[in-house]
Amino acid sequence: MADHETPILSDIREEAERLADVAVSLGLAARLIGGLAIWLRCPSVHDGPFARSYQDMDFAISSAASTKFKALLMTQGYLPDQFFNGLHGATRLYYGEPAGRWSIDVVIDELVMSHKLDLRDRLDGPAPTITLADLLLTKLQVWEINRKDLGDTVCLLADHGLSDDDADAEGISLPRLRSVLGKDWGFCHTVDRNAQKVAELWSQEPVPGATHDVAVQVGALRQAIEDAPKSRAWRLRSRVGERIRWYETPEEVKH
Repeated sequence: MADHETPILSDIREEAERLADVAVSLGLAARLIGGLAIWLRCPSVHDGPFARSYQDMDFAISSAASTKFKALLMTQGYLPDQFFNGLHGATRLYYGEPAGRWSIDVVIDELVMSHKLDLRDRLDGPAPTITLADLLLTKLQVWEINRKDLGDTVCLLADHGLSDDDADAEGISLPRLRSVLGKDWGFCHTVDRNAQKVAELWSQEPVPGATHDVAVQVGALRQAIEDAPKSRAWRLRSRVGERIRWYETPEEVKH
Protein backbone atom coordinates (compact mmCIF):
# COMPACT_ATOMS: atom_id res chain seq x y z
CA MET A 1 0.00 0.00 0.00
CA ALA A 2 1.46 3.35 -0.97
CA ASP A 3 1.94 6.06 1.64
CA HIS A 4 -0.81 8.29 0.30
CA GLU A 5 -3.29 5.43 0.52
CA THR A 6 -2.64 4.52 4.14
CA PRO A 7 -5.06 5.58 6.88
CA ILE A 8 -2.14 6.31 9.23
CA LEU A 9 -2.68 9.47 11.28
CA SER A 10 0.06 12.05 11.80
CA ASP A 11 -0.06 12.02 15.62
CA ILE A 12 1.21 8.78 17.20
CA ARG A 13 -1.22 9.16 20.12
CA GLU A 14 -4.25 9.42 17.85
CA GLU A 15 -2.88 6.64 15.66
CA ALA A 16 -2.42 4.30 18.63
CA GLU A 17 -6.02 4.91 19.65
CA ARG A 18 -7.24 4.35 16.09
CA LEU A 19 -5.37 1.05 15.70
CA ALA A 20 -6.46 -0.20 19.12
CA ASP A 21 -10.09 0.65 18.33
CA VAL A 22 -9.87 -1.22 15.02
CA ALA A 23 -8.52 -4.30 16.80
CA VAL A 24 -11.38 -4.16 19.32
CA SER A 25 -13.98 -3.69 16.58
CA LEU A 26 -12.65 -6.77 14.77
CA GLY A 27 -12.86 -8.86 17.93
CA LEU A 28 -9.12 -9.47 18.07
CA ALA A 29 -7.38 -10.41 21.32
CA ALA A 30 -5.02 -7.46 20.91
CA ARG A 31 -4.73 -4.52 23.29
CA LEU A 32 -2.47 -1.49 23.64
CA ILE A 33 0.15 -1.57 26.40
CA GLY A 34 2.99 0.76 27.42
CA GLY A 35 3.10 4.52 27.63
CA LEU A 36 0.46 5.15 25.00
CA ALA A 37 -1.97 2.90 26.86
CA ILE A 38 -1.40 5.10 29.92
CA TRP A 39 -1.94 8.19 27.76
CA LEU A 40 -5.22 6.77 26.50
CA ARG A 41 -6.57 5.92 29.96
CA CYS A 42 -5.07 8.65 32.16
CA PRO A 43 -5.85 12.35 31.60
CA SER A 44 -3.23 13.31 34.19
CA VAL A 45 -0.42 12.35 31.83
CA HIS A 46 -1.63 14.69 29.08
CA ASP A 47 -0.05 17.70 30.74
CA GLY A 48 1.65 18.54 34.02
CA PRO A 49 4.90 17.11 35.39
CA PHE A 50 4.67 13.72 33.69
CA ALA A 51 3.60 14.69 30.16
CA ARG A 52 6.05 13.33 27.59
CA SER A 53 6.53 12.46 23.96
CA TYR A 54 6.20 8.97 22.47
CA GLN A 55 8.46 7.33 19.90
CA ASP A 56 6.76 3.95 19.52
CA MET A 57 3.65 2.01 20.42
CA ASP A 58 3.28 -1.40 22.02
CA PHE A 59 0.60 -4.06 21.73
CA ALA A 60 -0.01 -7.35 23.52
CA ILE A 61 -1.81 -10.01 21.49
CA SER A 62 -2.72 -13.66 21.92
CA SER A 63 -0.95 -16.25 19.82
CA ALA A 64 -4.35 -17.21 18.38
CA ALA A 65 -4.80 -13.64 17.12
CA SER A 66 -1.31 -13.37 15.65
CA THR A 67 -2.18 -14.10 12.02
CA LYS A 68 -5.10 -11.69 11.93
CA PHE A 69 -3.23 -8.94 13.77
CA LYS A 70 -0.30 -9.18 11.37
CA ALA A 71 -2.75 -8.90 8.48
CA LEU A 72 -4.37 -5.89 10.15
CA LEU A 73 -1.07 -4.03 10.45
CA MET A 74 -0.26 -4.77 6.82
CA THR A 75 -3.62 -3.47 5.61
CA GLN A 76 -3.10 -0.34 7.70
CA GLY A 77 0.16 0.36 5.90
CA TYR A 78 2.76 -0.85 8.41
CA LEU A 79 5.92 -2.61 7.25
CA PRO A 80 7.08 -5.83 8.93
CA ASP A 81 10.69 -6.39 9.90
CA GLN A 82 10.95 -9.69 8.06
CA PHE A 83 14.23 -10.80 9.64
CA PHE A 84 13.21 -9.94 13.21
CA ASN A 85 9.76 -11.46 12.84
CA GLY A 86 11.19 -14.62 11.32
CA LEU A 87 13.59 -14.97 14.23
CA HIS A 88 11.34 -13.96 17.15
CA GLY A 89 7.83 -14.33 15.71
CA ALA A 90 6.63 -16.84 18.31
CA THR A 91 6.96 -14.25 21.08
CA ARG A 92 7.61 -10.83 19.50
CA LEU A 93 6.80 -8.90 16.32
CA TYR A 94 8.10 -5.60 15.01
CA TYR A 95 6.57 -3.24 12.43
CA GLY A 96 7.62 0.14 11.15
CA GLU A 97 5.61 3.16 10.10
CA PRO A 98 6.33 3.69 6.35
CA ALA A 99 7.90 7.13 6.79
CA GLY A 100 9.97 5.98 9.76
CA ARG A 101 8.16 8.19 12.27
CA TRP A 102 7.62 5.38 14.79
CA SER A 103 7.51 1.63 15.25
CA ILE A 104 5.11 -0.94 16.68
CA ASP A 105 6.44 -3.56 19.10
CA VAL A 106 4.14 -6.55 19.67
CA VAL A 107 4.43 -9.10 22.48
CA ILE A 108 2.59 -12.39 22.18
CA ASP A 109 0.77 -13.98 25.14
CA GLU A 110 3.05 -12.59 27.85
CA LEU A 111 5.27 -9.66 28.71
CA VAL A 112 8.72 -10.82 29.77
CA MET A 113 11.00 -8.18 31.26
CA SER A 114 12.26 -8.16 34.85
CA HIS A 115 9.42 -10.61 35.53
CA LYS A 116 6.90 -12.54 33.45
CA LEU A 117 3.30 -11.34 33.18
CA ASP A 118 0.91 -13.78 31.49
CA LEU A 119 -1.69 -11.83 29.49
CA ARG A 120 -3.18 -14.52 27.26
CA ASP A 121 -6.58 -14.55 28.97
CA ARG A 122 -6.61 -10.79 29.61
CA LEU A 123 -6.87 -9.40 26.08
CA ASP A 124 -10.60 -9.34 25.39
CA GLY A 125 -11.88 -6.59 27.69
CA PRO A 126 -14.06 -3.67 26.56
CA ALA A 127 -11.23 -1.11 26.57
CA PRO A 128 -8.66 -0.64 23.78
CA THR A 129 -5.88 -1.22 26.34
CA ILE A 130 -5.06 -4.06 28.67
CA THR A 131 -6.77 -3.75 32.04
CA LEU A 132 -5.65 -1.07 34.47
CA ALA A 133 -4.33 -3.69 36.92
CA ASP A 134 -2.24 -5.26 34.17
CA LEU A 135 -1.01 -1.83 33.09
CA LEU A 136 0.08 -1.19 36.68
CA LEU A 137 1.90 -4.52 36.78
CA THR A 138 3.69 -3.83 33.48
CA LYS A 139 5.05 -0.59 34.92
CA LEU A 140 5.93 -1.71 38.45
CA GLN A 141 7.62 -4.98 37.38
CA VAL A 142 10.66 -3.12 35.99
CA TRP A 143 13.55 -3.63 38.43
CA GLU A 144 15.60 -0.72 37.09
CA ILE A 145 12.57 1.54 36.94
CA ASN A 146 13.02 5.03 35.50
CA ARG A 147 11.23 8.33 35.86
CA LYS A 148 9.12 7.69 32.78
CA ASP A 149 7.60 4.50 34.21
CA LEU A 150 7.28 6.00 37.68
CA GLY A 151 5.51 9.05 36.23
CA ASP A 152 3.13 6.88 34.22
CA THR A 153 2.32 4.96 37.40
CA VAL A 154 1.71 8.13 39.39
CA CYS A 155 -0.81 9.24 36.74
CA LEU A 156 -2.50 5.83 36.67
CA LEU A 157 -2.98 5.88 40.44
CA ALA A 158 -3.98 9.54 40.41
CA ASP A 159 -6.79 8.91 37.92
CA HIS A 160 -8.13 5.47 38.88
CA GLY A 161 -9.10 3.93 42.19
CA LEU A 162 -8.36 0.45 43.46
CA SER A 163 -11.29 -1.92 43.05
CA ASP A 164 -12.36 -5.27 44.47
CA ASP A 165 -14.22 -6.00 41.22
CA ASP A 166 -12.09 -7.52 38.46
CA ALA A 167 -14.82 -6.61 35.96
CA ASP A 168 -14.62 -2.90 36.83
CA ALA A 169 -13.11 -1.47 33.63
CA GLU A 170 -12.28 1.88 35.28
CA GLY A 171 -10.87 0.44 38.49
CA ILE A 172 -7.51 -1.16 39.27
CA SER A 173 -8.41 -4.75 40.11
CA LEU A 174 -7.11 -5.86 43.50
CA PRO A 175 -8.11 -9.50 42.80
CA ARG A 176 -5.84 -9.48 39.74
CA LEU A 177 -2.96 -7.94 41.67
CA ARG A 178 -3.34 -10.42 44.51
CA SER A 179 -3.53 -13.35 42.11
CA VAL A 180 -0.33 -12.45 40.25
CA LEU A 181 1.75 -11.26 43.18
CA GLY A 182 0.62 -13.94 45.62
CA LYS A 183 2.21 -16.61 43.41
CA ASP A 184 5.58 -14.97 42.70
CA TRP A 185 7.69 -13.58 45.55
CA GLY A 186 10.18 -11.92 43.20
CA PHE A 187 7.51 -10.09 41.23
CA CYS A 188 5.83 -9.10 44.48
CA HIS A 189 9.09 -7.81 45.98
CA THR A 190 9.88 -5.68 42.93
CA VAL A 191 6.37 -4.21 42.82
CA ASP A 192 6.47 -3.38 46.53
CA ARG A 193 9.86 -1.69 46.17
CA ASN A 194 8.74 0.35 43.17
CA ALA A 195 5.45 1.32 44.81
CA GLN A 196 7.50 3.08 47.49
CA LYS A 197 9.32 5.01 44.77
CA VAL A 198 5.97 6.03 43.25
CA ALA A 199 4.86 7.45 46.61
CA GLU A 200 8.15 9.33 46.94
CA LEU A 201 7.79 10.86 43.47
CA TRP A 202 4.20 11.87 44.23
CA SER A 203 5.32 13.64 47.40
CA GLN A 204 7.84 15.64 45.35
CA GLU A 205 5.71 16.27 42.25
CA PRO A 206 1.97 15.79 42.87
CA VAL A 207 -0.38 15.92 39.91
CA PRO A 208 -2.53 19.08 40.06
CA GLY A 209 -6.25 18.33 40.41
CA ALA A 210 -5.76 14.57 40.80
CA THR A 211 -8.85 12.47 41.49
CA HIS A 212 -7.01 10.28 44.00
CA ASP A 213 -4.25 10.80 46.55
CA VAL A 214 -1.48 8.58 45.21
CA ALA A 215 0.17 8.18 48.64
CA VAL A 216 -3.10 6.78 50.01
CA GLN A 217 -3.48 4.54 46.95
CA VAL A 218 0.04 3.19 47.34
CA GLY A 219 -0.57 2.48 51.02
CA ALA A 220 -3.76 0.57 50.22
CA LEU A 221 -2.03 -1.27 47.38
CA ARG A 222 0.86 -2.41 49.55
CA GLN A 223 -1.52 -3.51 52.31
CA ALA A 224 -3.61 -5.50 49.83
CA ILE A 225 -0.48 -7.22 48.53
CA GLU A 226 0.67 -8.02 52.07
CA ASP A 227 -2.74 -9.46 52.97
CA ALA A 228 -3.05 -11.54 49.77
CA PRO A 229 -2.94 -15.33 50.14
CA LYS A 230 0.54 -16.60 49.24
CA SER A 231 1.36 -19.80 47.40
CA ARG A 232 3.76 -22.38 48.83
CA ALA A 233 6.30 -21.41 46.16
CA TRP A 234 5.98 -17.75 47.24
CA ARG A 235 6.61 -18.63 50.88
CA LEU A 236 9.58 -20.86 50.10
CA ARG A 237 11.19 -18.23 47.87
CA SER A 238 10.62 -15.52 50.47
CA ARG A 239 12.88 -17.39 52.89
CA VAL A 240 15.77 -16.98 50.47
CA GLY A 241 15.00 -13.29 50.00
CA GLU A 242 17.58 -11.13 48.29
CA ARG A 243 20.41 -13.62 48.78
CA ILE A 244 19.60 -14.86 45.26
CA ARG A 245 18.64 -12.45 42.48
CA TRP A 246 14.88 -12.44 42.00
CA TYR A 247 14.59 -10.49 38.75
CA GLU A 248 15.84 -10.74 35.19
CA THR A 249 17.81 -8.07 33.33
CA PRO A 250 16.79 -8.85 29.75
CA GLU A 251 19.02 -7.68 26.94
CA GLU A 252 17.51 -5.24 24.49
CA VAL A 253 16.30 -7.16 21.44
CA LYS A 254 17.82 -5.55 18.36
CA HIS A 255 15.70 -4.72 15.33
